[in-house]
Amino acid sequence: KNYIYRDLKLENLLLDEKGYAMLTDFGLAKNIRAEEKAMTFCGTPEYLSPEVLLGKGHNRPTDWWTLGILIYEMVYGIPAFYDRNRKTMYQKIVREPVEFKSSPAISDKCKDIILKLLEKAPVKRLGSISDSLEVLSHPWFAEIDIDRWHLIDNSSLSVEETVQRITQVAADAQR
Repeated sequence: KNYIYRDLKLENLLLDEKGYAMLTDFGLAKNIRAEEKAMTFCGTPEYLSPEVLLGKGHNRPTDWWTLGILIYEMVYGIPAFYDRNRKTMYQKIVREPVEFKSSPAISDKCKDIILKLLEKAPVKRLGSISDSLEVLSHPWFAEIDIDRWHLIDNSSLSVEETVQRITQVAADAQR
């Protein structure tokens, strides 16, 4: 409780032998009270939130921003505001709206959660009011059949079979 992670990205998500996602690399994590703001400029460039880039201070809403970038990257294979030129990318993060690609087609609920997580104003961002309860209450998560995840909890599956099942469950959730 009271931690901000500040480095959520695909490279920091690993699967254990049972297929459960595990976070790694807590080097940027910080214990901070809800009313405080961290001022450190840190994180992965493609995942930085507007408030970090603008030096306004950040807290938990920055982690919800990175979740939005993560979901977008998992869907499209590239972070939402990516540009080879870092300065241009930072300008896009701060100023430009999220653009959805025509392929693959994603559900309106998936688009909505991405848009709400990538809200430029941290006080309006999904998760800024009641944290994870607010995020998990989003309709996009209602489409995920938690009981299907129990299929993954089978130590007799190979890593490849586990990844295939996780991919299928995630694909089903996007439809």
